[in-house]
Amino acid sequence: MENSKRLSLEDVNQLFTTWRTERNHKGRIPDELWEAAVALSRHYSVHLISKTLRVNHSALRDRITIHTQKENTLTKPSFLELPSPSSSSISECHVEMENRNGERIRMHFTGEIDLDLLALSRDFWTGKP
Repeated sequence: MENSKRLSLEDVNQLFTTWRTERNHKGRIPDELWEAAVALSRHYSVHLISKTLRVNHSALRDRITIHTQKENTLTKPSFLELPSPSSSSISECHVEMENRNGERIRMHFTGEIDLDLLALSRDFWTGKP
């Protein structure tokens, strides 16, 4: 369900209510409604969404997990090129980071570091190269 504006929990609940009253027989929830419910997970808990929309908690949680994994796969940087040091001054730096997905990065630098570690960290946390 692609809308230019973000739907609220009340909006999605109305979509589910309309679908339930207009359908002729019991059937599967349309993918568009599932997508709208999954999109709510950025702002509401799975419990609140499933209770309000009257959908199976486990089914919703599983769809949210699959959606999150797809998002992480699409935005995950595959390679980040670092400039090589040009000076032979002896300094040393160790950097270790772990994001909330459990992805880790460990770096050890020797010599002059001509690198913006703040920008590197920000790119790692946001998943943008």
